[in-house]
Amino acid sequence: MPEVAAARSALPYDPATYKDPELVAQLRVRIARLADTIARPVKLMHICGTHEHEIGRYALRDLLPPSVSVLAGPGCPVCVCDNEYINLAIQLSLQPGVTVASFGDMLAVPGSIPLEGERRGDVRMSLLDARARGGDVRAVYSVFDAKKMAEANPEREVVFFSAGFETTVVAVAAMLRRGVPDNLSIIEANYYTPPATSLLPQLEGFDIEGFILPGHAVTITGLRVYDHLPALGIACASGGFEPVDVLASVASLLEQIEAGEPSVTNPYGRLVKWEGNERAKEELHEVFELAPMRWRGIAEIPASGYKLREPYWHASAARRFAGRLDPLALQGAEHPKGCRCAEVTLGQIRPNECGVFGTLCTPDSPYGPCMVSHEGTCRAWYAYGMHKESLRVELV
Repeated sequence: MPEVAAARSALPYDPATYKDPELVAQLRVRIARLADTIARPVKLMHICGTHEHEIGRYALRDLLPPSVSVLAGPGCPVCVCDNEYINLAIQLSLQPGVTVASFGDMLAVPGSIPLEGERRGDVRMSLLDARARGGDVRAVYSVFDAKKMAEANPEREVVFFSAGFETTVVAVAAMLRRGVPDNLSIIEANYYTPPATSLLPQLEGFDIEGFILPGHAVTITGLRVYDHLPALGIACASGGFEPVDVLASVASLLEQIEAGEPSVTNPYGRLVKWEGNERAKEELHEVFELAPMRWRGIAEIPASGYKLREPYWHASAARRFAGRLDPLALQGAEHPKGCRCAEVTLGQIRPNECGVFGTLCTPDSPYGPCMVSHEGTCRAWYAYGMHKESLRVELV
């Protein structure tokens, strides 16, 4: 079994420490020295929308040497949520007696439900649009809010749009395991990250040498599930979300690349374990099993999604409402015309290389899913001005 390398420094658990300018400056110097030793361009990728926002918030790319790039990968659950599930939620919200409860990020993501008299694929309806047309759509903070809603409205069918990665689906599993009202069901749109990391190195032109692993997700799964990546030549490091965390992960990846020894290291050791959260995984695996899942704009990836096990099929909205849905209306164009979110999600282009970014597509009027979601790469770039000429931030 591969061993997880210990973090290079044992910092006290004080949030202020992870923003300490002196530690940031030390890591900046360390990264620059490693880059000089490697003496060639190096591309790294994180797989978490929160990482992209924190990198933008603290202008961390300005602290890296020009030869080191950190790109954003498929780490936004809203962005990779397939059109089929969005269209399913829209259809259900327009059904009499049905309430769709969703996280706020999902409400504005465009689907492709056609209206009467319009050609399929021409209409970009979102859950917000459905609500404007009379659909019952509610924003909630957690699946437990949806449960309370179902209990308070026994005469209605309440459907929770369960879109997310490992951290979201654990809460859903915990709720279902303890019992829910008969009028509550879920849309199964939860994604499992490791298979996507296996797919990326197989893509043509992929030249990423290291992954900053998603800090939230690996607190659940642990690092063991990524031990296949070093054999593919990919260095890996767990990643927290403060400036020191991010830079420590970058430094760890560069150390592996400089040594020519890819491995799985754990700079985020204060929260992440090799085996993960055993109790959470036990609940998760009792309720859900892995199945093929389509990642919007990418591909159908084997064993990359969580689907309900047979004893919990009664909670599946797709099964419960199968006879009331138009199967053809579940399909449609993955992205609006001109939107390049798929390429942004794969790290193939930067957001400002998309022709609609910042013009047709802004946070106030999002055109594609990467601008809709607060975890979306395009949203982060627009919010923190990363598409503009950056200003070097000098800490030393």
